Amino acid sequence: MAQTSEITPDIHTLAHLLLTSEKPFLMVGSSTRWGWNDTDMARQTLISRLEESLPGLHQTHVPDGTSLETLTFSPGLSILTGIPRPRMEALLDHLDKVLDSCGQIVVCDDFGLTPRKGHIHIDVRTTDSLHALLETIDYIYEKRTLVPWGSTPEGRAYAESLKKFPENRPDWKWDETRSINIPEEFRHDLAAGLDEHAE
Repeated sequence: MAQTSEITPDIHTLAHLLLTSEKPFLMVGSSTRWGWNDTDMARQTLISRLEESLPGLHQTHVPDGTSLETLTFSPGLSILTGIPRPRMEALLDHLDKVLDSCGQIVVCDDFGLTPRKGHIHIDVRTTDSLHALLETIDYIYEKRTLVPWGSTPEGRAYAESLKKFPENRPDWKWDETRSINIPEEFRHDLAAGLDEHAE
């Protein structure tokens, strides 16, 4: 599919792209990753449904303070969501420089950002677009018009490999470190240790 910068992409085309792209990443900011500041519960629920609807979806974290040069993007599709505006703008600037080495980028736009060339923007300031997207994905599943990449043998093997590493679990959203004054880059390792030794 040709890359586009439409603020309101064709929903059926986008649903097809999400379902057929290999190794899809859901790249979330710290507040979403650790369960902070979840003020819009309707949108959080829709994002959770999106995770459930895409087999083999891998959730990754975009820390607030780490160099953007360290980020890895999917060769197929990366969805950006829950990232604070200054960090999102810096991330989009970074992507302008490295876009040729990435797969398709889908920006869930909370801020009314100016669309960037080569990205798909979904305006999620209201939940209408996400509702329409999920309904279209459900319709595709119901009609069985395609096999999602995550349901192929390769996709199932990839999804299974993600389960071996607790930090890659899509449902791992809690944080027992938020009351501890430690640098952001160490929170993940500490929480991983707490999770591993939880009774």
